[in-house]
Amino acid sequence: MALTEEQRKRIEENRKKALEIRKKREMERGKEESVGGFFVPAPPQEKGLQQKRRKGDGATESTEAKKQRSNVLSGERDNCENSDDESLEEFERDASEYVSQTEAQKTYCLPKGTIDVLSFIERDNPHQRGFSKMKLFSRAEVRRRARKRYGGKSGLITEREKRKMKKYEKELKEIKKMSS
Repeated sequence: MALTEEQRKRIEENRKKALEIRKKREMERGKEESVGGFFVPAPPQEKGLQQKRRKGDGATESTEAKKQRSNVLSGERDNCENSDDESLEEFERDASEYVSQTEAQKTYCLPKGTIDVLSFIERDNPHQRGFSKMKLFSRAEVRRRARKRYGGKSGLITEREKRKMKKYEKELKEIKKMSS
């Protein structure tokens, strides 16, 4: 079935409108990247995102303390990104800038107590809007803490392998127990 000239003209107009709407949305978002179903701005300070940091009693810091810490963190982040750029692990090359709490615990072998003191941004939970907000941590900061804890990149890799072996041995023990 061939299209009439009027239909072609209408299709072209609709396509142009759609492209304009897409450009407008991209301009509104600015530089944003998709992380786990969310759009997370590349530098959090640009759009005034509220970064939080937990204290021992669960309260958040004052605005002035956040600004001071934010300046320190951004300087540390720049240093960390420059120095660790060459020594990134393979899975980190194209990974997002942010990491969830679970991924930080599993991939970087950090205990919950260490993660609790890191700065984070909150996003709506991708699974259900009514659920608690998801906390995303800076991958560079998590990596720096993990490497400091385990004595560098090689120490972290060794710890990860050690945990895999422990898990494997535990599963093997359970299988042997079930079969005997």
